[in-house]
Amino acid sequence: MIHHGGDGRGHIWRASLDDDMPPHLITAFATALASHDPVQRGRYDVPHAHLVTQKDRGPQGEELAATHAARLKAVRAATRKARRSTAVTTRNGPVPAAVPAPVVRGR
Repeated sequence: MIHHGGDGRGHIWRASLDDDMPPHLITAFATALASHDPVQRGRYDVPHAHLVTQKDRGPQGEELAATHAARLKAVRAATRKARRSTAVTTRNGPVPAAVPAPVVRGR
């Protein structure tokens, strides 16, 4: 449990871990809790914002949307090109030789 300073506002958050929890989840929780790595969140999507400093990283807003649209366009173009080359190879590939049917003789 983490408390605010002596200003009487109460708890910031609380966690309960017990023996029934899988050990890998307890380890992951403790590792994340002790990590100094920044946590990525949406702008203004932070509880207790007065306790947090947010910095813009990477493209934002319209720039982010334009970058995403460009990536989608490139992926779609690559997919179309791959489909076309597969279709051409399939149509123009060697024609399989006719395999004669096995001869079945009566008993």
